Amino acid sequence: MTSSPGFDHVWRNARIATLAAGHPGLGVVERGAIAVQDDRIAWIGEDADLPSSDAPVTDCQGRWITPGLIDCHTHLVYAGNRAREFEMRLEGASYEQIALAGGGIASSVRQLRTADENVLLDQTLPRLDALISEGVTTVEVKSGYGLDPDNERKSLRVARRLADERPVTVTTTFLGMHAMPPGESDRDAYIATVIDQMLPALADEGLMDAVDAFCEGVAFTPEEVARLFDAARDRNVPVKLHADQLSDLGGGALAARYNALSADHLEYASEESVRAMADAGTVAVLL
Repeated sequence: MTSSPGFDHVWRNARIATLAAGHPGLGVVERGAIAVQDDRIAWIGEDADLPSSDAPVTDCQGRWITPGLIDCHTHLVYAGNRAREFEMRLEGASYEQIALAGGGIASSVRQLRTADENVLLDQTLPRLDALISEGVTTVEVKSGYGLDPDNERKSLRVARRLADERPVTVTTTFLGMHAMPPGESDRDAYIATVIDQMLPALADEGLMDAVDAFCEGVAFTPEEVARLFDAARDRNVPVKLHADQLSDLGGGALAARYNALSADHLEYASEESVRAMADAGTVAVLL
C-alpha cells in the first residue's frame, strides 16, 4: 500500500507471527507493524514499509504479536474445587481410584448442582479472564458437571453468557454423557434421558454447538456413545469425543466413523485409530 489510509491505530516495532502461507515456521516478521481500521487488520508487514498515517501509535518495544489463541477443550464452568484430589494423585491414587471413591466428575457434579446460575457465572469469569490474559480469543466450553436436564441447561446458559461478559468468542459443547450421575444406577434410563430429552431440548434452545461424550471404562462404552452420536447426526449436530484417555477402546476410530470435529486425550490411541482420524479429518487434541 502506498497511499495514506485512515488507520484507527498502529502497532510498531513488534515481532509478528503472521502464520502466512508459504513462509517457514510461524512466518515471523522480526521488526513489523500492524495497522487496524474498523476493528480489522488493514495492513501488516515490515515496520519500514508502513504507510504514513496520523493514527495513534503503540511502540511494542520488540514484543510479540500473534494470532489469537484457541482453547478448544475446556471444562471452564464448574463450582468449588477438587484440590484434595491433587493431593491424592500425588500420594499415588489413580484417576480411576478417585472416581470410584466418589471423587472426580461426581464431586464436581455435587458442587455445581448447589450453585445458582449467577454464582456459577461469577466463579467462572476469573478463569476466563486468566485465559484471555494469555492470549486466548476463542474458547470452547463443555458442560458435563450437571448430568440432569436442569443443571446441564444451567451450565450451558452460563457458558453462553460468558461471551456477553467478555470480548471473547465462546462455543458450547453438551457433555451429558460425561459420567453416570451420582446415585444413578440405571444406565439405560440415564442414557435415554440424555438422548431423548436433553439433546433435543438443548439443541432446540440453541445452547449447544456440538455434542461430546466420555468413552472409557469408567464412563461409557463405544456402543453407548454410538447411540448418542446417531441421535446427534439425526439433528445435524457435530460431535467430539473424549477418547482413549485411560485405555484403548477404539475411541479415535469411533470418532472418525462419525466425522467428529475432534477426538481428545488419546493417550492410548492405537495406530488404527490414528489412521482413521487422519482419513476422516478428525482433529487430534492431545491433553
